[in-house]
Amino acid sequence: MKPLSVATALAVLVVGCRRGPTSSDGTSAPSPSASGASASAVSASPLAKASLAEAIARADLRVEARRGVLDGPDPILIRAASVIEPHFGSPVPYPLAYQVVTLGGGRNAVLLEALHGERHPFVVLLDEQQNPVWVKQRPIGGVKDGVSELSLAPGPGDHVLVAWCNASSDSVALRRWAEDGEAFADYDALHVESCDRLSILYWPRRGWVIAAAGPHGAVMQLVSENGEYSWGREGAPLPWTSNAPAPLSLSLDTPDTLLFFRLGRSGGPGTADYLFAMRWGADGRPLWPGPLSVKRLDVAVDPNARAIVDPGDGVLRATLPSSAPGAHDVVVEVASDGVVTRR
Repeated sequence: MKPLSVATALAVLVVGCRRGPTSSDGTSAPSPSASGASASAVSASPLAKASLAEAIARADLRVEARRGVLDGPDPILIRAASVIEPHFGSPVPYPLAYQVVTLGGGRNAVLLEALHGERHPFVVLLDEQQNPVWVKQRPIGGVKDGVSELSLAPGPGDHVLVAWCNASSDSVALRRWAEDGEAFADYDALHVESCDRLSILYWPRRGWVIAAAGPHGAVMQLVSENGEYSWGREGAPLPWTSNAPAPLSLSLDTPDTLLFFRLGRSGGPGTADYLFAMRWGADGRPLWPGPLSVKRLDVAVDPNARAIVDPGDGVLRATLPSSAPGAHDVVVEVASDGVVTRR
């Protein structure tokens, strides 16, 4: 990729990697088939009702950002009222959707968005005592209209990134800040025909795995820490989908391998829905013969559901929240060798 100045990157959303000025702002099933649905500004996937402290406690570099929703004042946000209220106004317009990632050393980054009305996205870096270090009042300032699916990720050296879908340019873009909050780079991460759901995972020393889901499946890309494409300019296609373009849930099962989950369908319309899993190497190639049909879904699950992944000792646990009142969540456990230890 050819590096550009940050000012140029802000204007046209093309790749950049040059320092810039601070911005203020088990059982088998047929392969999954394809169908589609429309996108939304803030993901329609069910969001956990957990405090920021709980999300911070569960944040892990081996999985994506912890996502949830706050229906009312949160102790951490109360402590950060001096920066939260000037941004959202007083009173704060709850509910707020949040994403939390860990940077190591006790520091965490948080992305907040209003769920109703204007989203007003906001990024804040918290120190080990959960006090604000720096904030971004306009994390996507200078970007054309058509932005959706903001997604938070850490980076090397306590850097912080936000990824988003941009309908105006049919692309996925990344914005990166240094550990002190200085603008570092914008990257053009992926060109896609549609981007209804977005996932991002930081892979230490390798870069960021980007997964964009749309009506005709999904495409993945590994963007290096220098902003280069690692899996070809067009990325690696993954033609899984269900009634809607369900997001991928990304995780590292080892330092060198990626294991991810997604809702899928065993055939055409009317066929059974499954939770599928797949394992890839760092070259973007599958390590299993095909998608693993982890569990047939016999309970109602939101077709937009994003599996919540928790890393363990050689086993990953994925939880799908049930959408039926009183029904239990779907919980599965998958080992790196493809053995389903719980379904």
